[in-house]
Amino acid sequence: MRKIIPLLLVINLSAFNCIAQFYIEPVIGYQIDMNNSPFKQINSAVQFTFKKSRKFELSFKLERSWPVSVISFDSAFTANPSLPLYTIAKKTILPGAFTFSAVNRFAVYGIHTSNIFFVLVSSGFTAQKIRISYQYDKNDYTILNPDKTQDRVSLFLSCGVEYMRLLKNGRLFFQLNVCTPPAGKSIKYPLSFKFMAPLNFNTGYSIPIKKSAR
Repeated sequence: MRKIIPLLLVINLSAFNCIAQFYIEPVIGYQIDMNNSPFKQINSAVQFTFKKSRKFELSFKLERSWPVSVISFDSAFTANPSLPLYTIAKKTILPGAFTFSAVNRFAVYGIHTSNIFFVLVSSGFTAQKIRISYQYDKNDYTILNPDKTQDRVSLFLSCGVEYMRLLKNGRLFFQLNVCTPPAGKSIKYPLSFKFMAPLNFNTGYSIPIKKSAR
């Protein structure tokens, strides 16, 4: 991955040699986690897109993945003989993330029509935070090997496909993307979860801002 990221950055920077159109693109969506099946998020993002040609566009994307809480229950134990040996501990997991990425759009079908299909290749940084909280009698009971809040800021890669419909005053698009988890060493602590590898379904609208001479 460390070799691929610089290569993509070089490709992205070279795209500024010839920019035909600039767009601002608000995006909303939903994603599921391929590493942890219960984890889900609601996406909101904005993309700043530079169109170089009919076949290639470059976008810079800032995205917030808002956590959908996951509720489960663990057992907490006590050494006090006057109390029940164990009790139920309510566990709440809030998995969320911020990402910043450069998105390369390659048109592969329908270039001269109003219905265009793209292949998306992205690279960037993600800041994931999986927050853990418990509700139980913490004075008398304890949880053996409890889950702990985890966070990581690192590189990631993504690829996907996009359908775009050209409209009179803009463009409507739908995306499907698969993302890698953040790069880094595996967690040695015995957690019940891993860092997220999202599969997201996003939709957005292109607002044309500026057209420059070519």
